[in-house]
Amino acid sequence: MNQIIELNNYDMMAASQTGLLRVFESLRLNQSWGHNYTGSVNDQIAKSISGAMAELAICRYLKTDFNFHVNHGSNPDVIFHDVHLQIRSQLPKKNNSLIIRPKGSKPGEIYILLIDKAPIFEIKGFVNSTYVLGTEKYLTDFGLTARPKVHSVPLNLLSPIELLKNGTWN
Repeated sequence: MNQIIELNNYDMMAASQTGLLRVFESLRLNQSWGHNYTGSVNDQIAKSISGAMAELAICRYLKTDFNFHVNHGSNPDVIFHDVHLQIRSQLPKKNNSLIIRPKGSKPGEIYILLIDKAPIFEIKGFVNSTYVLGTEKYLTDFGLTARPKVHSVPLNLLSPIELLKNGTWN
């Protein structure tokens, strides 16, 4: 069952500031987003804000602290009871799926997908990265041959977020 989290104005403002800081720190350090990403700065800002708000929404749901980190690479977005969580956000579309990149992803991390309907975030579920990394499961480039292949895990294969919250997922 999908869980719905509604952020208040303060949550959205705080997460937006974090998203902006992430983009401007990358620009200051002349860091690219990698993976042959060619989006504009405006697109980076929108995606960074969405990602930070999704991280905060998960923290609200799990009742854990949001750490407002900026540009810490592939480190976990959130740590919940010593479990490393990577948070993914997407705008609603016809075929949403949970994306895990083979390069830079670590086995044993939990990837969680949220759909961004700000201020509402819909938690679709999670998957342990060990399930797909090192396999051909769900590997695709979506027809974008300039971009590296990713694992695109279908929504119906995601585990319910309640399992993670209750500690019964392992």
